[in-house]
Amino acid sequence: MPLTFPAHQAAVIPLKLWKPRWFDGIALVVGSGSPDLFYAFADTNLDSHSWQGIWVTTAFAIAYSILLRRYAVDGLFGSVPDFGPLRLRNYRVLRLGRPRLLVTALSSFIGVFSHVAIDSFTHAGRFGSNLFGLQRTLVDSPFGEVSGARLLQYLGHTVGSLVGMILFVLVVSRRHLGEWYGPDQIHVAQRAPVHPAATRRLGLVLGACLVFSGVWGDATERVPIFHLGLCVVIGLLFAGTINRAPEPIDTSPTDRTVLSRRGT
Repeated sequence: MPLTFPAHQAAVIPLKLWKPRWFDGIALVVGSGSPDLFYAFADTNLDSHSWQGIWVTTAFAIAYSILLRRYAVDGLFGSVPDFGPLRLRNYRVLRLGRPRLLVTALSSFIGVFSHVAIDSFTHAGRFGSNLFGLQRTLVDSPFGEVSGARLLQYLGHTVGSLVGMILFVLVVSRRHLGEWYGPDQIHVAQRAPVHPAATRRLGLVLGACLVFSGVWGDATERVPIFHLGLCVVIGLLFAGTINRAPEPIDTSPTDRTVLSRRGT
């Protein structure tokens, strides 16, 4: 679960690069990580990697994607610095996109389903693993037995994380965001104001998430990393919302028409 991001996102980002008008990039990314967030509720009857879990996590991904785009993405990415080629502040321009609800819903489902489908081959006892006999032990290492499914998991997280980071760098470049929104809008988004204490607020929220997830994990007698993942995701949404720019990023009617037509 700790390496859910960006490994699982590597499987769905190419869809956005292939047909940007067909897919909601935010929903693809959120959906592809959502099933693991619900490990925090493993003490309930909810299996987030079952068909029931797919519908629950898809609903979560739809709601989260809409809220993130409309209320939080500007303040969130305005609160962090750029990291070399990963120009995080360029992502502030995502608030201008207005994909149709159906596009967001289908993209969320595709993201969630891709995660569950991949995990079915990388976790023993699940459909893909049972179908191809991947649960059999291949290596008896000092750290325990390594099955074919576990080996695929290690390789998938390692290679997938590297590919995922490369794809995020490609998306945030002017080549793709510039095509979808226009370089002028990226320039405006980079320099739009945020709350003066935005970075400090973000740090405080993440610190509170760390403390709360530890208490929650201890109360349920489970590994707190699962609770931390969900708390951080909710915390980022909250921090982005309270750090929103005092004035919205301005776009002309022409710009809005173009963005709507592109479905970004």
